Amino acid sequence: MELIYELFDSRVFIPHGHCYLWNPSLVWLHILSDLLIAIAYYSIPISLGYFVRKREDLPYQWIFRLFSLFIILCGTTHLIEIWTLWYPAYWISGIIKALTAIVSIFTAASFAPLIPQLLALPSHSQLAAINIALEREIAERKQTELELIRSRELKEAIYNESADALFLVDSISLLIFDCNQRALEMFEVNQKEDLIGIAGQTLQKQQFTDDEISKIVGDMQKFGFWSREIEYVTRKGRSFWGNIAAKPINVAGKTINMVRVKDISDRKESEERIRSLNIELEEKVKERTLELSKANAALEIEVGERKLAQERFYLVLKNSPITVFMQDRELRYTWFYNPVLRTNYDEIIGKNDFDLFLVPEDAQRLTSVKQLVLNSGIGVREEVFVMANGQKRYFDLTVEPYQDRNGELSGIGCVALDVTWRKQSEEELRSAYEREVVLTKEIHHRVKNNLQIVSGLLYLQSRQVQDREMREIINSSRNRIQSMALLHEKLYQSKNLENIDFIAYIKSLTRNLQTSYASKSAAISLNINAEPLDVDIDTAIYCGLIINELVSNSFKYAFPEDRTGQIMIEFAKHSDDFYNLIVRDNGIGMTEAIDLKDAEKLGLQLVYSLVTEQLKGEVLLENFHGTVFKISFKIKSN
Repeated sequence: MELIYELFDSRVFIPHGHCYLWNPSLVWLHILSDLLIAIAYYSIPISLGYFVRKREDLPYQWIFRLFSLFIILCGTTHLIEIWTLWYPAYWISGIIKALTAIVSIFTAASFAPLIPQLLALPSHSQLAAINIALEREIAERKQTELELIRSRELKEAIYNESADALFLVDSISLLIFDCNQRALEMFEVNQKEDLIGIAGQTLQKQQFTDDEISKIVGDMQKFGFWSREIEYVTRKGRSFWGNIAAKPINVAGKTINMVRVKDISDRKESEERIRSLNIELEEKVKERTLELSKANAALEIEVGERKLAQERFYLVLKNSPITVFMQDRELRYTWFYNPVLRTNYDEIIGKNDFDLFLVPEDAQRLTSVKQLVLNSGIGVREEVFVMANGQKRYFDLTVEPYQDRNGELSGIGCVALDVTWRKQSEEELRSAYEREVVLTKEIHHRVKNNLQIVSGLLYLQSRQVQDREMREIINSSRNRIQSMALLHEKLYQSKNLENIDFIAYIKSLTRNLQTSYASKSAAISLNINAEPLDVDIDTAIYCGLIINELVSNSFKYAFPEDRTGQIMIEFAKHSDDFYNLIVRDNGIGMTEAIDLKDAEKLGLQLVYSLVTEQLKGEVLLENFHGTVFKISFKIKSN
């Protein structure tokens, strides 16, 4: 305690102001100078401390703290100088100066070894260059990352937007571990988890055996892929056909199986439809062959001639001479190939068409086509002819521009196919077709005449029959035969042998019926309201027989005792490809309800059978204020 007391005891000394003789100006000069120096000294550590705290990455922070301590002590010595002007605490002043000296020496000793390390630090220009290099590297890495992200997004988009289902399958366990969005849609699941972790064959309608799986794996290892058409079942129980293709791929050094499933149900349905149509066509051919057995003998000769013409046509096509050649911009031949003509190669190269063709018009014709391609740069295909050995030869000429490696037009390439044989074959086929048309019309004409003969025989027979009911049966049969004979008459008079004018056919048919029931038809008007339409022969026959039966029934039963009335036939499109045939009368109607399925009369049985079994349609009978038959069916498209 005594030592501390002595340090602060200033009675033995005189204040420092006495040295200045207490000259106010001198005293204030020293006070203000020391005070400002002290303030400056104290502000520097504050700035250094703030700088060090903000720059945590700054190296050698301890030297800044040491400098701060040294500067604070230096500032303190100036404050003590002001204090000792009035209070002579020279021991305290000396101790502070000694402490300042110790810290100064320690700071200088610590700073000296740091000088080489500080000199090794990068300069501002070096740091700027390093920053520029780092910024460039960062930009390149960002660009690379962006390209990787785009590439990954593109692959994911391709993967998920594929029109086919894609599965990634473990090559060892054969379990699915990933799939695309199309797979979820195709197999009707809501999330990937419903498909991940299962064996792909569990989605099949009939799963593979172990031997089949071993063979599939073997084929993939041997050939690099495997494919087959398989029937699948979705999670909702819907079946569909798919084409499966599996291929091993390498991802990050691991082999996995990529499996693609393509929905081919539409193709399968088309194939099944075609197969059914083929079967139906075969049945119709058999039926038609049976009906036209008498005409087969006459057709065999024509078929033989057509087969012979076809064989000649294919033989000519197989041995068609094709000439391939190239020409430069001056239309000089630079390359030539013709294995059929066996022309000497050296006689062609370097020459143009005017050098080769004897007829200048031929050369000019070919040159004009080729020059057009050179000028426009667009290929053309034309049929040209030239004279060769006194004979006009036709060629299918294809001319395309040819570019060199620099993309500049350097000439043309040509393919010339001798189609003279085609011209001759077309003429032969045209003659054969005309003969076929004449023969087909002759067949329909003969069938019509034969049916007319049968109708005439029935008419003669009806005149000899006394029984009225039997005579009506014979007349009904005669009317049916007349309706078919009339159809064949329309066919051999028509330009289109596949279809006939249905409205004209109905009008002719009803006129015959009015003539047949002349005694009753005078008081009955028969009106036809129908849309113009061409139908095939089968539909026309079935509809003609139906109209014959229903109109005949109206004439016979709807207007007894010479009552007047009206019979109406309507034929119109209902919706899409469905059509309505309506036969109505305003006669007395039927006395009791009739179920057409169990009708007793042959005519109504025939109508129901023709509508449901032949036309595949529906028939509705209404018995209010007369009789109405409403028939709906679909006309076959041509």
